[in-house]
Amino acid sequence: MVNVQENMTRPRVVVVGHMASAPNVLSLPKNEARAAQVVKMQNFTRVATGDGEFYDHIAYLKNKRGIPNSEPFSVWEMLLCSSLLLASYLRRHGFEVKLVNYIDSANAEAEFASIRAFKPDIIALSTTFVLSQNHLSKMGQLVRENLPDVFIVAGGHHVFTTLLYMSEAEQGKYLLESGVDAFLNDAQGEAGFLKLVESFPGKLSEVPNLIWLTSEGSVNHGARIPETNDINDTLIDFEGINSGEMAHIRTARSCSFKCAFCSYPTIAGDLAQTTLDNVIGMLRKAKEQDLKTLFFVDDTFNVPRKRFEELLDKMIDEGLEMPWYSFLRCQYVDEPLVKKMARSGCKGVFLGVESGSNQILKNMKKGAIIEFYKDGVKWLREAGIITVGSFIVGFPGETEETVEETRKFIENSGLDYYFIQPFYYLHHTPIHQRAGEWDLTGNGLFWSHKTMNWSEAIAHVNRLFLNINNATFVNPDYTLWEIAYLISKGMSAEEVKEYRREINEMTRAQMLKYGVVEGAITSRVA
Repeated sequence: MVNVQENMTRPRVVVVGHMASAPNVLSLPKNEARAAQVVKMQNFTRVATGDGEFYDHIAYLKNKRGIPNSEPFSVWEMLLCSSLLLASYLRRHGFEVKLVNYIDSANAEAEFASIRAFKPDIIALSTTFVLSQNHLSKMGQLVRENLPDVFIVAGGHHVFTTLLYMSEAEQGKYLLESGVDAFLNDAQGEAGFLKLVESFPGKLSEVPNLIWLTSEGSVNHGARIPETNDINDTLIDFEGINSGEMAHIRTARSCSFKCAFCSYPTIAGDLAQTTLDNVIGMLRKAKEQDLKTLFFVDDTFNVPRKRFEELLDKMIDEGLEMPWYSFLRCQYVDEPLVKKMARSGCKGVFLGVESGSNQILKNMKKGAIIEFYKDGVKWLREAGIITVGSFIVGFPGETEETVEETRKFIENSGLDYYFIQPFYYLHHTPIHQRAGEWDLTGNGLFWSHKTMNWSEAIAHVNRLFLNINNATFVNPDYTLWEIAYLISKGMSAEEVKEYRREINEMTRAQMLKYGVVEGAITSRVA
């Protein structure tokens, strides 16, 4: 714990959107068995080269294109919603804020030098994309090494969902191990962080949902008071954003659906939507700042349909068309609406198909049938909108027959891109309430139920990847983001597809070389 002396000036804040969990390029162990284990853990997110290097996909492309290491070329360049939102919120309340969108092995030295020059009192670490406790601990350690006198606060999705399962004693132990000074333990957190910077450093006990270390090294817990912030008070203003940037933006919080595998509605609470006037206001500011691309991160951007269509009409009427991407529910679109999406600037959509089996979709409580996706993909392709379909293998009820239905759907649907992940069992999802019905046991990646277990699911994922030909596999960690990012950097849609095909051929080769049969297919367990 840093012993910060109380002062009369308002604290200066740095907001960090993301920190990578590992270097962009790793050297594989010389020992073949150990190398095989490393490859298995990140088989679909990195590629091995002939010289024994193990590249993040975008880092491989950067190297191939001869882009100097000092120049940015990372999917994390896309300005992230959580950090944009918090920085905007604090600035509106009079605080000086520096936004650092991401830190990885390529830019860490320069970014930390820039942060030191800013002379911050507090650093806020977003954990929206933190994948494990080990990941957060690496972040805390790196920040502490570079900024020994700063007060480090971590908040966001990882912090809240991880602490959800812990006793106060366990929460304190994790805080000590993480290397940060405080956790802000709330699903929202904007009001809590504002209270923190207003109270810093002498009145931290007044900050609700704060868990922090005292100068003596003991752990204190603030009152637990869940936030209910008005979403219309948490708008993004794009202050200081450079021309040509790409940004994530939200128009809603939470989701009105209750898919059985998804924890988001449980964590985020009731659906809250920004007024259309405020959405248009944010879009005007984005246009004024000459942003290049927008990515709407709402889980159900096109629901309800009436609101979605009104937004498209306003974008077109006011000349706010710009390239944009979003998540999309196919059961709430038709051909005329898809054409209107294209006119407003839509370039690509993420489709949470999840299964090619209507029975599994029913088990998942998706509120959709596979025919919706067949029609939707057809209309989207005809409108020139790129489609990325996500699929889960191993949800309760999954069998070899339902997996085959998924394979056939992917092959015949016309999807541009797809990715498949094994079912990931979280205890704060609706399916946990039905665990007895399926004899579902385990947690996270490691589970078993009546009809399948985690190892069988991963074997199916690997087999499908090797056998599917009529759609292109995309990085499961980057999905549609990768496509949007590369197009915004000037690559054509066909060049992006050729890059993905090359990556997939390299992945097939490393699977054969290293005997990949089972292992995680994202960096979740890093």
